[in-house]
Amino acid sequence: MQREAEQMTTDSETTEPVTGKAAVRELVIDRLIGAGFQRPTGTTVEAHRAELERIVAKLAYLDRADLATLAEGLMTMGEGKAGDRWPREVRVVKFAHTISAPPPGFDRKVTSFMACAVGRRAQAEGWAGPLLSALVKPGPPPTSEYALAQLREQAAEERRRLVIIEERLAAGQALSEDDARFRGFWDRREKMAAQLVRGEAAEGRV
Repeated sequence: MQREAEQMTTDSETTEPVTGKAAVRELVIDRLIGAGFQRPTGTTVEAHRAELERIVAKLAYLDRADLATLAEGLMTMGEGKAGDRWPREVRVVKFAHTISAPPPGFDRKVTSFMACAVGRRAQAEGWAGPLLSALVKPGPPPTSEYALAQLREQAAEERRRLVIIEERLAAGQALSEDDARFRGFWDRREKMAAQLVRGEAAEGRV
C-alpha cells in the first residue's frame, strides 16, 4: 500500500506541467524547431541562440495555453523565401503582447524606469503607485514636469479617498464593492511599486 502511494506521488510529480522558461522552451522553441524553423539568414549560431534565450526570458510570464496559441501563430510568421526562418525577437515579443500583456515585473520599460532616479523620487514623495499605473500603459514613460505633476495630484486624490475609506471602516461601516476593490488595488499596487523601485522581482498584475 505504501509502495503504491509512493508510486502515485512520483507519477504526479513527473507529470506536473512545467511553467515559466521551461514551458516556453517546450511549447514554443521546441515546437517551432521541430516544425523546421531555422535561424535567420545572416545570423550566427551564437547570436541566434542568444536571441532565443532572450525570447524565452521575455515570454516566461505566459501560461501554457497562451504559449500554445503563440506557437501556432508564429508558425504563420516564418521569414525567408520558404517561410521557415525564425521571426526576429521584436516580432515574437510584440505578437506575444497581443495575446497577453506582460505583468510589470516582466516589462523592461517598467522595471528600468521604476528603478531609476524618477522612480526613487516617486517612492520618496508618495506617487510611485500612480507612476506604475502610467508605465504599464502603452506608450512612452511620463517624463515631462506636467505629466509628473498630474501623477502627484492623482496620488493626493487617492490618499484622500483612502482616508475616507479608513474612516468608514473605523466607524464600523461596510465598504461598498467599489471602495473595497479600490483599497485592494491600491495596497497591491503600492507593494509592487516599492519592490520595483528596490529592483526586486514583482509578480502579479496591477
